[in-house]
Formats: sequence, structure tokens, C-alpha cells
Amino acid sequence: MYATTPRRLSFSALLAAALWLAGALPAGAQTAAGVNTCVTCHESGAGAASHVVAAFATDIHQARGFTCVNCHGGDATATEAAVAMAPAKGFKGSLKGAAGVQVCASCHSDANIMRKFAPSQRIDQAAEYATSVHGQRLADGDAKVATCVSCHNTHGIRAVRDAKSSVYPTNVAATCASCHADPAHMSGYTQADGTPLPTTQLADYQASVHFAAMTKKNDLSAPTCNDCHGNHGARPPGADAVVNVCGTCHTTFATKLQTSVHAEVFDRGCVECHGNHAVEQPTDTLLGMTEGALCVTCHGDDNGAAAATAMRASIDSLRDSVEQSAALVERLHASGMEVGAQELALREARSQLTLSRVEVHTFDPAAVTKVVDEGLAVTTQLQEAGMAATAELRFRRQGLAASMIAILLVVGALVAKIKQIERRQAEAGEPPH
Repeated sequence: MYATTPRRLSFSALLAAALWLAGALPAGAQTAAGVNTCVTCHESGAGAASHVVAAFATDIHQARGFTCVNCHGGDATATEAAVAMAPAKGFKGSLKGAAGVQVCASCHSDANIMRKFAPSQRIDQAAEYATSVHGQRLADGDAKVATCVSCHNTHGIRAVRDAKSSVYPTNVAATCASCHADPAHMSGYTQADGTPLPTTQLADYQASVHFAAMTKKNDLSAPTCNDCHGNHGARPPGADAVVNVCGTCHTTFATKLQTSVHAEVFDRGCVECHGNHAVEQPTDTLLGMTEGALCVTCHGDDNGAAAATAMRASIDSLRDSVEQSAALVERLHASGMEVGAQELALREARSQLTLSRVEVHTFDPAAVTKVVDEGLAVTTQLQEAGMAATAELRFRRQGLAASMIAILLVVGALVAKIKQIERRQAEAGEPPH
């Protein structure tokens, strides 16, 4: 048997143990080596920023067991700053620009690491970022562009599905706007045509039907910035790609447009009529040659104007017929009639109205008329059935009225007869029965 020699504890380990026992170290400050002096220093205020300790307490990386040295390098067990932050210890310091992207990619591009912590997460974010406008400008030396921490935060990074995350769907627009809505920050950046890059995107988006769907209807599938521009590979959609971008959600509309006469005329595709960030709820007033219509911006006294007028007239006729049918069904329902079949027919007519608005994107009056006629056939049958039901209801009411009158006459006659009998009994001196 050999006697074991007690291992000599280092001064840093003894100090860490003493601080921990005295309660001087915050929860989470311990590491496998004993203590995280990064936390000790920064929380005491001696570090560059004490707030990072509190922020990191909610960080998803902290929850997965990562500590300061995993990103910043250095020696978290050393008590002397010069040793803890020595380059020889791999200390990287503040991670800005390309250095920050490289550190994030060291894990997020490693399949073995990500398989352990987030196996379903993609590992090509860094490669995709390099293709983005941000990544390309960063490679050219632009230090103002967004990097990983610009969008995901630094020490308070949360999971995407966390509602408090800066990249949660309802927060994405504000995150992008932290740069893109800042005129000072965006100063000097230009569009492809050389004009200054606008900074009104957030305000425009907040006035859009997409923003309303996300915030008022709580529809998290509604598009926000990254749905159209991409996230890690963010860049403005090219004019030839706009239809495909919108078509990601509006598939049928995009397909109709690509077969239309406007497919080669519209340089910006869907944007020509609907705009990009300030997309409003489309209405029938946009179609035609009347005030408020969009067709008048390009067409005058030509075939296009005639087509727009014809399509608008067709849709208006079906819409009016649907509204009349709906009012008829409502009256019958309020009167107590069974209207289940009529309600199904009304739903079909409304579907045809919606489809007619889709067909507008073909810019073919014949295609719109075909769908409208199918809808009008439904409403015609519906109104005929409704009128028959109304006549039946009127007949029932008349019959009920006649019956009530007959009953009242009989009751009146009985009352008169009873009074006559009572009068005769009174005259004869007979006691009443």
C-alpha cells in the first residue's frame, strides 16, 4: 500500500471556496474548475459592464451549461485579471464584427455540437450570413452592419420560440428597425439606383394588413421582415423575385399573375399594385377605372381600361347578389324557418365571390365572368328558394290568422251563449249553476 499525498490546493481554488462559503458568489458563478471569476469581477462592478451577469442568467446558453470562456476564452479560475484575460489563455475579449460571427459559428456550424443541444437546428447560418448584404458588407470592412448579436442579443439570448426573444415573430420588425429605422445609422446606405435607403419601413409595415394580422389576430404565420427578406441570408428581393416571395404565401395569386398579360409588364410584380411594406387590405375599389382604382394609373381609353371595367362590373353584380341573398336568408331564419340548406348555398356563393377576386390576377374578363356566372347561378337558385319559402311563410301566417279569427269567433259565440243562459236563469229565478 502506498500512502497518498494530499493534493495541494491552489490559491485561486482556496479563494473560490472561501468566497462561495461566505456567500459572496452569485448562483451560477461556480464552474467545473471551482469558480467563475468573470462573474465575480463583472458583478462587483470592476468589470467593463456589470449588467452582463444579470442578462446572462436568462440566456439559453447559460441554461445549456455554457459559461463565459466558451465564447470569450480566457481562464475563469484565475483571480488575477492579467492571467484570466491573457491571450495565451485564448482570451478574445469583446466580440465585435467578424470575430463575433466566428465565435457563434464555432458551435452553430458544428454538427456534432448542435446534434447534442439542438439536433433539428440548421448548421449553415454562418455560410448563409456570408451571402447576405450584411455579411458581404462586413467582409468589405463595414463595421456598422448587423451581425449575430445585433439580432439575437449578446448575453440575454433566448430561444426563438420564447415570446421575449428579440427574434420572436412579433418582435422581429422592431429588431430590424433598431438599425433600419434609424436615419443616423442608415446614413450613407443607398439603393441599387443610388437613392438613399429609406428608413420608413417599420412605420409602413405597422400600417399593413400583415402587421394587423400578426398583432390584432395573433396570427404568428403572418409575414414579418425575415419572411420576405430572409434572416441569416437577408437581402432585398430582386424585382424578378418579388412574385415568388409573395407567392410563398399567396400561391394561387402568384400563379394567376404569372400567366397574365402583366407578367412581363410589371417590373416589380405584386408590388406594382399592392406596395411592399405598407400592404393594405385589398378591396374591390382597387379594380376598375373609377376614383380610388389602381387601373387608372396606367390605363386610359384602351383595352386594359375596358377589361378592368368589365371585371369590376362582374364582381359587383355577384357581390350585390350575395348580399341580397344573405339578407333574405337572415329574414327567413329570424322568422323561424329552417334555412340550413340555404346557408350552405350562401357559403358556396361567397366562395365563388372570393374566387372571382383571385381570377382578377389573370386580367382576363372571361375568366372572371366564368366564376361570377357560377356564383350567380347559386344565388339565383337561393333567391328562388327563398322567395318560395317566403310565400310558404306568408301562407302559413295567413292560415294562422284565419284560424285565430275562427277560434276567436267560436270563443265569442260561446261567451255570448253562456251569458244568455245566465240571463234566462236569472229571469226565471233559478240559482246559477
